[in-house]
Amino acid sequence: MPSFLTESRLNTPDADAFDGRMVPGAPLDDAPIHRDGQAAWLLDQVGNHFTLIVFANGAEDVAAQAGMAEALRALCQGGIPVRTLLVTPNGVRSTPGEWPQVGDTAGLVAQRFDATPGTCYLIRPDQHVAARWRCFDAAAVRVALARATAQNAEVRAA
Repeated sequence: MPSFLTESRLNTPDADAFDGRMVPGAPLDDAPIHRDGQAAWLLDQVGNHFTLIVFANGAEDVAAQAGMAEALRALCQGGIPVRTLLVTPNGVRSTPGEWPQVGDTAGLVAQRFDATPGTCYLIRPDQHVAARWRCFDAAAVRVALARATAQNAEVRAA
């Protein structure tokens, strides 16, 4: 049974305002999505590794932000790799993308995550929220990853 682990020192506290129950330490809510034109579920896209869910209008959003694509690639190739999953309103690629992309055609993922384009969630391998931000910040993701894996000095000392 999924548990809310909101008091865990492995969570990164919110720096931005959010509504809803997808707080750091919360088990990930499932929602219907489309992937490669097929109906699927969000939970089947994450798990067994760290995943950064990035809400965007499309893959071109990532390409348009200076340095974001390179930073995402670096996270994927780091000591603890982080997969990137793009969540877009329709899941249709208007440009070729290197990251898996799913469509939130019913709008339930964005609603449950209180997400707008640019919102990012770091999901732990056990499908719990580790951290979330209103916009991508590679340094903040690295700090949250260190915290979630107890590599952060503050977490180790506690």
